[in-house]
Amino acid sequence: RLPYFDKLLHMGGYGLLGLLFCRACRSSWPAASGVALARAGVLFTALFGLSDEIHQSFVAFRTADAGDVLADALGGALGVAFYFTLLAYGGRRPARPYSAD
Repeated sequence: RLPYFDKLLHMGGYGLLGLLFCRACRSSWPAASGVALARAGVLFTALFGLSDEIHQSFVAFRTADAGDVLADALGGALGVAFYFTLLAYGGRRPARPYSAD
């Protein structure tokens, strides 16, 4: 086993979650600045990771780990950064909120 492999898995999974949170925030708040969207994406990801660790503290044979919360937040930040990199170099149109027109 690789040392800290579980932290890398946390970063990868929560990186995807951070990317998706940022995308969802951008669709919900199209007028928000990039900095506000990035902060929201990382904050929501970190809070989700924290809630997951709190939940684990009540599950038999599982333990809560502050290092996992840190890995979750770092993964979320990397996912948000990757999202903005994709926007900058992907040449895609900006996300638009759903319209029933």
